[in-house]
Amino acid sequence: MTMRAKIDVNIHDTTIGIWQDNARDETFLSDVFAPLVRGMRDRGWHVGADPRMKDHFRALNSTHRLASQGNMRASVEINGRAIEIKFWAETWPMDNQHGRRYDFRKLARMEYLDRLRFHLEARRIVAWLETIAPVTVKQDEPAGITAMERIERRYAESWHTDKKLGRPVSEYAYNHTSRDGQTIEHGATVWFVGYDKRIGRGTAYYNINSMWWVVADKYTLLNLACHEIFCSAPADLRVKRNERKRRERLERELAAATRRMDFKRAELLRRIIFGAETVYLIWARDKDAYYRPQYCGYTTDTISAGRYTRAEAEAEVRRVPHELMAVTPDGKRINAADFDLVAA
Repeated sequence: MTMRAKIDVNIHDTTIGIWQDNARDETFLSDVFAPLVRGMRDRGWHVGADPRMKDHFRALNSTHRLASQGNMRASVEINGRAIEIKFWAETWPMDNQHGRRYDFRKLARMEYLDRLRFHLEARRIVAWLETIAPVTVKQDEPAGITAMERIERRYAESWHTDKKLGRPVSEYAYNHTSRDGQTIEHGATVWFVGYDKRIGRGTAYYNINSMWWVVADKYTLLNLACHEIFCSAPADLRVKRNERKRRERLERELAAATRRMDFKRAELLRRIIFGAETVYLIWARDKDAYYRPQYCGYTTDTISAGRYTRAEAEAEVRRVPHELMAVTPDGKRINAADFDLVAA
């Protein structure tokens, strides 16, 4: 293979972007994308088709791949002269209802060994690219810099920065209104729910749109939406904020009790979770399946399906009315418009 023109590599969090300005789309696919996938396979990755693309977007099937190796997962996609590889792990608590693939701050969520595996794979990819073209690598920031130094670097690079103040400015209330309804001030002490689901404290610095940098300690920097931030200390600071995990665990126990026909325990668990409220299932037409608990995944098994209060089911069905229906305890399926006709 002849040496190609310069390739730019941008590494942000766990995403590796590969770009060549003057490449032709078809040669970039055959000379870079295909060998990249083969190289990952040679290093022990299982690389195959992306089921979503294969089932719904067949024209894109050849340009999208999913890879797995132990706890690690990766998506490999090519769009014209750009390749994007995103890595994540199947080990951290899932925040995004669509899967860990769509969680933010993936590198910080990874276990120590998985972070090392990502950095090793990134180095291997860059080393291979250097054998076919001159490579320029741009990474988030050097290792070892403090959280404040990272913020200063971002301010210096951002075109949103106000030149007089040396930082971006939040102009709209919806970008600086906290979870407890107060105004977030630049440089103020704030509170947040950390990865361990406990309340943490830090200092807020405006980033962009509704996002704020929060310096938790000298080296720990979080990028949080304003609705994730408290301006006043929440009550019971020592209490773990794990309501979602608690409910998910209780629903699993409810399904297990129902499956083994321990109906006395199942009824007790149902009262603990929902009290006297009527519970609904949520049916997704496009998946031909029910929602699992806590909006995470799908199942055709009614026992394993998630249970939702009327308010939860109605809000979700109204959010995507053309795809979702609620299922009442007697098995009746109702659309968003039918909720007003159903007794509470």
